[in-house]
Amino acid sequence: MLADKIPALKAAGLNRINVSLDTLDPDKFKQMTKRGELSKVLEGLFAAKEHGIKPIKINAVVERGVNDNDIIDLVEFSRQHGFGMRFIEYMDVGNSNSWKSEKLVSKREILEIINARFPLREIGRNYGTAPSVDYEFVDGGGDIGVIASVTEPFCSSCTRARLTAEGRMVTCLFSNTGHDLKLMLRNGASDDNLREIIRGIWSGRADRYSDERLEAMNSPEGYQPKDHKKIEMIQLGG
Repeated sequence: MLADKIPALKAAGLNRINVSLDTLDPDKFKQMTKRGELSKVLEGLFAAKEHGIKPIKINAVVERGVNDNDIIDLVEFSRQHGFGMRFIEYMDVGNSNSWKSEKLVSKREILEIINARFPLREIGRNYGTAPSVDYEFVDGGGDIGVIASVTEPFCSSCTRARLTAEGRMVTCLFSNTGHDLKLMLRNGASDDNLREIIRGIWSGRADRYSDERLEAMNSPEGYQPKDHKKIEMIQLGG
């Protein structure tokens, strides 16, 4: 619905967006998303560009045997239209995506594929804490980033929290629980109360799931994602 909503969103002050787009193949798009039309997503992207939204970033999760042969097509598309491109390693988010390490296409592989066609130079992490390690094209044709939560965990520098639609603060993408801020609001908590509560939650967080995953993957026992229950991605909102 982005094309229809973008004028109102722009008027309300929205000035940047991220859009999930894992492939430019309509049939593969339906296979991966289980719903929706690729044409609607593209229409929304171009409408956002026409309304001056900037930056517009495309997020693509790369899954081996599914869309790993779409990497260059997505890079060319983003370069052609001035969109930022972010590739994301396939992660075991939630409990229902049947994650297997064999499906993982690593950051190293993604960069090798792109660099063979479009030479890159590393920029680094924005503010030193962003999930994505960014790169620019040597020819000046834009930039890309890769989020390598699996092969290069960044738990120690993570500054990202999430607020679910039901009002729970979640301190890690791989959490199995959240902190009910809505209940505190309903019980009369002031802004100052909430600031102290949120500060206490964050300062006490000990999340290092991606670090633990990599350690397990490198152990003789291997890594079993079902051993750790997680909130489903549909509830976290990305």
